[in-house]
Amino acid sequence: SIAAALLGLAAQAFAAGPVRIEGKNIRVEFDSAMRTRIVAIIGGRERSVGNFTPSESILVSGKEIDEFSLQGHVRKPARDRLGSGFQTVVTGSAPGLKKTVAVTVYDRFPRMAFFDVEYTNTGAADLAVNGWTNQHYVMSAAASSEQPAFWSYQPGSYEERPDWVLPLKAGFHQGNFLGMNAPDYGGGTPVVDVWSRDVGLAVGHVEMAPKLVSMPVTLQGPDQASVAVEYRHDQVLQPGATLKTFRTFAAGQLGDE
Repeated sequence: SIAAALLGLAAQAFAAGPVRIEGKNIRVEFDSAMRTRIVAIIGGRERSVGNFTPSESILVSGKEIDEFSLQGHVRKPARDRLGSGFQTVVTGSAPGLKKTVAVTVYDRFPRMAFFDVEYTNTGAADLAVNGWTNQHYVMSAAASSEQPAFWSYQPGSYEERPDWVLPLKAGFHQGNFLGMNAPDYGGGTPVVDVWSRDVGLAVGHVEMAPKLVSMPVTLQGPDQASVAVEYRHDQVLQPGATLKTFRTFAAGQLGDE
């Protein structure tokens, strides 16, 4: 039918180029390998948090699968307990796997984008899944930035009681595991935030119950820092079965605003 033909042409057009998901104060961009970058939009100013990064990946038999060929996307209105907005569903594929990322932006939360990620086993054999990573971004500061270039909010609870707000100095890495980090110390808030003088990014999860995730922060160089939400749990993903990650988010900011 004519309608089916038009839908087919639309799907091809969607798959042909990058995907841009616009919120009031945030933009999420996908490239052809389903890598993403975040752009903060505050007061009419735009600032990219960093370059395109494989922000969502799955760990299968100890190997991280982080590149999926973009197949297409669909945008539709959304309304749920968080309010009204728009959801864009982006799909892609890798050998034996289909990846679906639903990104929702809400009117009530103009700086945030919420991610629902699924992986479906499209092969004929079981997959030994070891976990997944969401919201992995590498942030860039201006090369001329004064040192330290980044400050951060670290949510992990440790026996030595480190500060929650602290600068990122050379060699810095903190896992921010939200389980028990000592026999009587553990937990924490499910958000980590890193910012430079001109741009910042917060990531975390919005599940209604505590989850045993890690939110590592690493200073990769004097002008680069990374954040992520990681979950490690062994399970078997049978042919045709789908793994759903926790609902996670990214929130952009300019500086420490």
